[in-house]
Amino acid sequence: MRIVHINLERTWRGGERQVLYLMEGLRRLGHECHLVARTNDVFISRAREQGFPVHVIKKPFVLSGHLFSGFDVVHAHETRGLQVAALWKTFNKKPLIFTRRVDNPPSGNILTRLVYSRIDSMAAISETISSVMKMWGFDASRIRVIYSAIETQRYVRQDAATKLKKRFGSKKVVGCVASLEKRKDHYTLLKAAYLIQRQRDDVVFVLVGAGDLRADLEREVSLLGLKNVMFEGYQDDPYSYYQVFDVFVMTSRQEGLGSSILDAFSYRVPVVATAAGGIPEIIKDHETGLLAEISNPDKVALSIMQMLDDEELRKRCTDSAYVFLMERFTLDRMAQSYEQMYQEVLRCFSTLT
Repeated sequence: MRIVHINLERTWRGGERQVLYLMEGLRRLGHECHLVARTNDVFISRAREQGFPVHVIKKPFVLSGHLFSGFDVVHAHETRGLQVAALWKTFNKKPLIFTRRVDNPPSGNILTRLVYSRIDSMAAISETISSVMKMWGFDASRIRVIYSAIETQRYVRQDAATKLKKRFGSKKVVGCVASLEKRKDHYTLLKAAYLIQRQRDDVVFVLVGAGDLRADLEREVSLLGLKNVMFEGYQDDPYSYYQVFDVFVMTSRQEGLGSSILDAFSYRVPVVATAAGGIPEIIKDHETGLLAEISNPDKVALSIMQMLDDEELRKRCTDSAYVFLMERFTLDRMAQSYEQMYQEVLRCFSTLT
């Protein structure tokens, strides 16, 4: 099959990484993948480095819809791309696939519903998102849950990890890799850091990621008098950090699934996370990690300290999480699931046309 993937985001985050992972997995299965993207240096350069054809488009995006012609399947990965693909479906007459990655419902206006009516099949990255979309009114028979995946054979720069270990010394490192945005709720994480700082001085919180809230979060650190928080900013190679994390923590209010948690699984880092969105589908409390209520810094702090101090709990959770990861969240499994979806849609599409 020839598949065109559309992602018009400006940033390089989990969704964009998942697009490239999928394209890589589909190529292993013998399919040809192209990417349509807006100007986005990191995303585009990484796609080209991996040898994928990239078609860069500019506003108004709708004028570039002719690029979707000549493919067997059109696969949109975010809302702007979906809107353009939905409009041009009338002309290219090919199946339209959409991957929904967020756990909040779309708008209910007429235009949005018209766009979603053009989707032939939707992949939801968690059961939670699937349920949200069914409640919104999307046809349940056209939704398929396909979990995100990660590269489990990733190369790690040992020199970078060694430098980080020297920086943090004997401190216990609690890490978070997430964009600094509202839905990730770093405020709860900072409040948990404050509670832990009052009890012990051997823990440092390392926040990896960039975002619009950095200045506000830094002010919060100052107001709380925190001495145990470090902002690392965007990192081209965040995986070295997982080598030094003693605990990984995610305090999201909203989360489609949480691929950074899957990264922690792969590096056997124990996880503490809030029960937001699809997170409870991968964090089974006291089995693959510890769950805390959303916006509950007391429970987050207690869970972090429990995970730091209970070696038996750490080992049980990391062992179970790694097995769970390898069973459910590999690139090959994800690519095969999408391949099956494409094939099913093409069969149905051909009978209708």
